[in-house]
Amino acid sequence: MRSFIWEFPLTASFAVFMIILFPVINIFFPSSVEEYFISTPGELQPINWVLSTFFHGSFGHLFMNMFFLLILGRVVEFRVGKSKWLVFYFMAGILSVLGDWFVRGLILGDRTPVLGASGAIAGLASVAALLSPFRFPISKKTAIPFPVFLFAWMMIYSDITNLFAKDNVAHWAHLGGFFSVFVTAYLLDQHERKEIRQGFLINLTFFTLTVILLFFINNR
Repeated sequence: MRSFIWEFPLTASFAVFMIILFPVINIFFPSSVEEYFISTPGELQPINWVLSTFFHGSFGHLFMNMFFLLILGRVVEFRVGKSKWLVFYFMAGILSVLGDWFVRGLILGDRTPVLGASGAIAGLASVAALLSPFRFPISKKTAIPFPVFLFAWMMIYSDITNLFAKDNVAHWAHLGGFFSVFVTAYLLDQHERKEIRQGFLINLTFFTLTVILLFFINNR
């Protein structure tokens, strides 16, 4: 199990860092949470926008995020490597906060503070679904057939259906993270942008076929 987790060291290191950071900050520096790690819609807080990509709302939130990070992060690290993994992660984290800042803060007038780690992981989920929808890496050399895209689909479905729910979950930020990949793609080379477009078409086709199948099943 240990070798399996550390097969992709960047993903594993991020998970360990955030698991350690959360209790350390909450126990020894609790006043810094609101000052540096939480972003408030409508306020200019560039430091908070970055630091919030490492923080979580609760221990339950932390471990749920780490579950998805360890699964989806290794897929992204397998497909694009460490440096581009970092680009996708931080772009998703920052764009998710800014998207929430604009939509929920400026348009809807909701100034409830938000954390950015979930948005960053949502971005990795989107990249994983686009670049490796049907294969999961067991090691750096071996991948097995697996419906990676389902993780992203379930997360997107949950956020879209709960956009206006009063559940203290930053659904708008999550959606910003999901769609950040189409902005980040402009920082990549032409071949990688082509792969992302192809992944989008594959997901769209499979999603459409799934909806049609469910329609016939429910109306037979």
